[in-house]
Amino acid sequence: MKHPEFLLLPVAMIADYVLTIAGARLREGGYAEHFRTEHFELNPVWQATVAKKRWFNARHLVLTLALSTFLIACVEALPAEVALVKFLGGALIGIQGSVIGRHLSNLATFLYVRRHSGAIEGSVTLRHELVLWLSIFQHVALLFVLAIVAIAVPQPVVLGAFAGVVLIALVHLIWIVRFRRVMQRRAGPPWPSSSEA
Repeated sequence: MKHPEFLLLPVAMIADYVLTIAGARLREGGYAEHFRTEHFELNPVWQATVAKKRWFNARHLVLTLALSTFLIACVEALPAEVALVKFLGGALIGIQGSVIGRHLSNLATFLYVRRHSGAIEGSVTLRHELVLWLSIFQHVALLFVLAIVAIAVPQPVVLGAFAGVVLIALVHLIWIVRFRRVMQRRAGPPWPSSSEA
């Protein structure tokens, strides 16, 4: 195998799911009493599944294995020292690293609030769109650092990591547009009014 480092992709994807469920469970121990949100999971594809807080998800596992197999097969077909391979590796680091880093930050926050129950008083409800924007804003901090590193060390892996975080931010923007459309459909009448007919 020319690129064994890509075997970390399924490990990272499974870690992403496990950390998501751990976060969903741990936030119920205090944090959720103060910060109410419509969904813990930001990705609309997985919201219903994560809401069930089950450790095992066959659909996620199948998707992880299928995507990993496909990507590894594509990368293995390329020559060993192609810059594209390093760029893709960097993109995976940017994507999975930023997601897993956010999970670890969430877990630390939830644990702190659980152990220091008086640290937060009152409660607030955050609309899902705001939660998505907050996630984008947190990624911007990482983008800033990666941009500086990419300027100083313009290597394919660094540029790929930057591109991976940009991709995550763009996906968040797509979720925001999707969320707005869903909210508009919910706000509108379920059938045409008599003035429209």
